Amino acid sequence: MSRPNSRKISWDVVRVVAVVSVMLGHITHQGPLAHPELADYPFRVTAQFGAAALMVISGFFVCQTIRRGGTGRWLWRKIARLLPPYVVAVVLTYVVMRLAGAAFNGQSFGSGWFDTLFGPTTDGLAWKTTWYVPVGHDLLINLLMMQGWNQYFIWLDGSYWTLPVQLLVFTGAALLWSRSSWFRGDRRIQLLAWALVVVPLFVRFVLIGVDNPAPWAYSVVFGLGLHRMHAFAAGAAIWLWSRGRMGGGHLALLLAAVVCAQDLHLYPFHVALPSDPARLPSDLGFAVMLVAICAAAKGRDWTFLRPLAPAFSWLAGISYGVYLLHQELGYVLARVLLDAGLPGWARLPILLAAAIVAGWALTTLVERPAHSRLTRPRRTAPPPRSAPDDLLPAQAAAGGKGPAPVSVGGPS
Repeated sequence: MSRPNSRKISWDVVRVVAVVSVMLGHITHQGPLAHPELADYPFRVTAQFGAAALMVISGFFVCQTIRRGGTGRWLWRKIARLLPPYVVAVVLTYVVMRLAGAAFNGQSFGSGWFDTLFGPTTDGLAWKTTWYVPVGHDLLINLLMMQGWNQYFIWLDGSYWTLPVQLLVFTGAALLWSRSSWFRGDRRIQLLAWALVVVPLFVRFVLIGVDNPAPWAYSVVFGLGLHRMHAFAAGAAIWLWSRGRMGGGHLALLLAAVVCAQDLHLYPFHVALPSDPARLPSDLGFAVMLVAICAAAKGRDWTFLRPLAPAFSWLAGISYGVYLLHQELGYVLARVLLDAGLPGWARLPILLAAAIVAGWALTTLVERPAHSRLTRPRRTAPPPRSAPDDLLPAQAAAGGKGPAPVSVGGPS
């Protein structure tokens, strides 16, 4: 008898909703801000909360899975899943941005292959229009995930900011769990969660100062990912609460602090006025997603959505690939469709479908096979037999007759 499917549809739903909100925000809001000619969509999603919600989910499952097996292997499995598709996405985005940006700007490159792939345009202008033409050092910086360490570095895709932050948190969690038993108690994890909310705010707004122009100030905040640590704190707190290891009142207080931290980091008080059209929708959307994640973590599964479970499961499974490829490549495709005469209402479904197809291809062709290959257990040869009369099972059954057993050693 086959075992019933124990996968909770609720987790797939919250992950898909978060990714779709990111896509809609980038296509309808961020895209027109970066390229004003794309501003004819039938609506605009200004709320920015999807990426933060994905980090909350990530923080929850760090606590859920880090206790299984060795932390070194746990960390390697995380790296093996994240890095290969990221590298492919960076290279693909770089090539498309470079060729498309030059075409949109009416620019050209030198005659050699190196100039075509890595050199500046013949007029030497990278920002002739809003369509930036990246060069070789932009590719290197993005492959090394150094964008957050210098405010003048170019992000080939704005979505890439989550990767270094996640890897930093995963590495820190692995070190804390494997090297120190101090962080394994409930109260100590609660203290750590509060520290991840309060300390970054204190560092950014008190010690550094939000108006500090020093390059090191930018590096500390964005290079170390201090502006996003509160999301992982929320995930850890929700995990404790779902296990009955944190009270509901305590969780509500911490999540309220997390929403406040999200607001301050995303809309610093000296930049965003209360009338900023993106501020309130972003805060409310993030708060709603926190409630939904709590429901997925501890509540009953959302069985009323069971008929849609295959679709949600499939979309959730390719969500990382969709996330990596939808933004900058989507802007390029939107410009191509615009030049072909398609209005915003026709471009939007095409862009969403293209992002899903591209995410599926990256997941199927890169993410899953690379993860399988990199995490496959190494085959070890059996130890050599201790004595020549240690017969193989078939020889023993035959009374010891037949050729002598061959000892199998290690690799030569």
